[in-house]
Amino acid sequence: MTGVSILICCYNAAARITPTLQHLQKQQFSEAINWEVIVVDNASTDNTSEIAKKVWEKNPVTDLVLLHEEKLGVMNARFSGINKAKYSIISFVDDDNWVEEGWVSKVHKVFAADNQIGACGGKNEAVFNGPPPAWFPLFTNYFAVGKQADESSYVDESRGYLWGAGLSFRKSLWEELQKRGFKNFNTSRKGDRTGAGEDSELCFAFRLLGYHLYYHNDLTLHHYITEKRMHFSYLEKILEGFGRSNVYLDCYRVLLSPRAATLNSWLYEVMVMGKNIIRETFISFLSSSQANRWKAKAQRAYWKGYAVEALKVKSRTQQIVDFLRKVFYPG
Repeated sequence: MTGVSILICCYNAAARITPTLQHLQKQQFSEAINWEVIVVDNASTDNTSEIAKKVWEKNPVTDLVLLHEEKLGVMNARFSGINKAKYSIISFVDDDNWVEEGWVSKVHKVFAADNQIGACGGKNEAVFNGPPPAWFPLFTNYFAVGKQADESSYVDESRGYLWGAGLSFRKSLWEELQKRGFKNFNTSRKGDRTGAGEDSELCFAFRLLGYHLYYHNDLTLHHYITEKRMHFSYLEKILEGFGRSNVYLDCYRVLLSPRAATLNSWLYEVMVMGKNIIRETFISFLSSSQANRWKAKAQRAYWKGYAVEALKVKSRTQQIVDFLRKVFYPG
């Protein structure tokens, strides 16, 4: 049915879920829109589900569906939630995302206005429980914070993806991907383990189906970032994850931009990444600029992740490209 299904995947979110749900309870509408909220408890060991139920019962503005997915991993939780969703648009809202009052209405309007839009995202603003570290403004993009483009428009080729926090898309595209045998090669969060790339991979898949990505500059959520994530070591873990994920995303780029993207041998990739790691290590120690030292450490983590994954995958990247070609160009 036409409408919006808000999907919240949680792992031990008892301390975070209340304001997330309360912001959804404040939704405002100028016209009637079907919508629901689906909370997927992904093998939590705390009382996430109980807290979510109690919060929603105080102000049940629409249907709340509580699911349990015992197989750990964000994508496993998303499978459960999407398969249960009643409505035509899926909107990923993380358990630390506080959406604006017009979120559901604006998301619905974007897709109703243009049937070539496969997915859309908006502007994310950071919220902290204390002052952020001095290095944070240099790396906001890695925390899915800020603007994703200068103005509302289709996402251009140079970027090619949208953030997973606040990502909305047509459920029919997800169903088409499953019908074709599509599967993610990247693995995002599993419990407390960081990962990356699943959301970008979905965006690339939607593009290969022939749909546009759209950035809506007037679609806003606040991303609550805990003190636990405000350590540079956590940023380095995020960058390592991005490095690993890009080994697989490059396989999509070969199909999306055959003139611009090439698939190099794994040995070449590892050698180049090794050279980059050495260069960034020197900069991280020798640069007179603190900002440059931070950037070098972050880049070193990225290249490390890329090199390790390239070595692990070895010659399979061409097989991945061949698999994707069969999925998206079966003729």
